Amino acid sequence: MANITDVSRLANVSKATVSRVLSGSRGVREESRLAVLQAAEQLNFRPNATARSLATQATDCVGIILSSQLGNRLASMLPVLEGALTKAGKSMLVRFADEAEQQQRAVDELLGGRCDGVLVLGAKQSMAPDERLIQLDGVSDSDNLNLCYDLTFATESACRFLLGKGHRQLVLMLDDKLSPAGKSAITGYQQALQQQSLPYNGQLVIDGADNQQALLGLLNRYLPFTALVVQQDAQAADAMRLLREFNLHVPQDVSVISLEGATLASQLTPPLTCIEYPSERLAQESVRVLLAQLAQGLRPADEPQKFQGRLVVRESVLAR
Repeated sequence: MANITDVSRLANVSKATVSRVLSGSRGVREESRLAVLQAAEQLNFRPNATARSLATQATDCVGIILSSQLGNRLASMLPVLEGALTKAGKSMLVRFADEAEQQQRAVDELLGGRCDGVLVLGAKQSMAPDERLIQLDGVSDSDNLNLCYDLTFATESACRFLLGKGHRQLVLMLDDKLSPAGKSAITGYQQALQQQSLPYNGQLVIDGADNQQALLGLLNRYLPFTALVVQQDAQAADAMRLLREFNLHVPQDVSVISLEGATLASQLTPPLTCIEYPSERLAQESVRVLLAQLAQGLRPADEPQKFQGRLVVRESVLAR
């Protein structure tokens, strides 16, 4: 016997859209409505009244799935998300999931009746298209709407700032060079160098599970550099400690700048120059768009929406 999942697959829409069409709700595109009705007729699907009532019942709850690896950004993102949801009359249910498989299980659980919609922060894999799902800084090839930080712009801006201060040997420290975020950062790094007609040296781009070890390897190879561009504030804190062990001082010997600046940046010694991560704008816009998609039954947009950070100058950078 066919069920609502079979209808959604045949019609190529979400189960929420099937529920809205079969219950006569508004806000569904005519193309989607016809596809659902044709699929239901083809499968001889006839939902009973109780199932239809359960399928369309709103929970007024939005699920938030995020990785503990987000670190300092997490502290600035969650309160803004909660505030925006509360203002809209929604509650928030948080799940932590670091790996792709864990994230998918969490999505399935929350969209299985516990939440009306889900926001996934830092998705590790593409997920099936669903207007109830929005990604924040997720994988770039996803079919769901992805609101993301423009890391290419951030890296290019940071490097141009350092180059303008007279630095020519810039180390770029990333979480993972082969990840979408890593590739975006390298693109920005290369663009900044090209604008100054400077060569790209791949040995100065480091990554790894242990960034300190990667930086230590660079120091032990005696590769000269005067500036360090890190992806996150916590990496800057670790790098500053390691540089001190080599009797290198920030910013007198090495200038340091972060690409995803958050609250930790202002608390370091010296305070960290950074491209400030737009947590508030990302959080508020993600809630606004998700609630609009839930209300109107829209399919996710094709292109990711990118948000740019702003340069905050502090004492960790010195002109050469």
